[in-house]
Amino acid sequence: MKTNLQDFLDVLDSDDAKPLSVDISSKKKITIKPLSFKQQKALVTSGLDGISGVMSFIKNLNDIILFNSEETDLKIFDRVPIILALRKELSSKKLTQDEVEVDVDDLITQFKKIDTIKGDVVDGNGYTVQLRIPTLKQENKLIATCIEDMKKLDIDNMGKNISTILSYEIPKFIESITFGDSVIEFDEISTSERVKIMDNLPANITNLITDYILKVRDYDEQLLTFNGTTIEIDSTFFE
Repeated sequence: MKTNLQDFLDVLDSDDAKPLSVDISSKKKITIKPLSFKQQKALVTSGLDGISGVMSFIKNLNDIILFNSEETDLKIFDRVPIILALRKELSSKKLTQDEVEVDVDDLITQFKKIDTIKGDVVDGNGYTVQLRIPTLKQENKLIATCIEDMKKLDIDNMGKNISTILSYEIPKFIESITFGDSVIEFDEISTSERVKIMDNLPANITNLITDYILKVRDYDEQLLTFNGTTIEIDSTFFE
């Protein structure tokens, strides 16, 4: 019997593919649905538009992870084991970087052996800054605003674009700032207010925060490095 197109689409939409089991940074196991073709297309095409394209790619990837897992408190570190599981399900091919092949299973096994970085506290000039590992939701909130601001800038002005990204990158790692009797909880103020505070902090405090962020980035890179080869996460990762 010939099937109505809408009925067929409804069947596809309701089809529950076998979920993937993933170990995340808290040592907890979660389940996540594999990528749909629509999601794969969105990832492959979203990173093609310069710096703003890179930001859009990260936001799309986070949105897909949150939607497919139905988890709300995933940290940015959880992105690595999750995308490795999604990539393994998508293709049996090894990852290739600079003509060197890396097996996805080796990276997954390696992740389970590496201890996660925790939050930290930095002090100076009377300021106490509580630092954190942001969640994907916290990161996406800032990325969305950053993308909108970048649209207002000259696409060829690399310096302005990088400055804008930094203005939004640093605040996502801040839980709170204390100065004297005043305490500012960053989740309770707007994105633009966070940026204003960052722009007015003493440079030495900002440098201490940046040092912490660099440690986080080094850790993130370690999760994707095997035998000296570091896999880059971009649109080609999901081809």
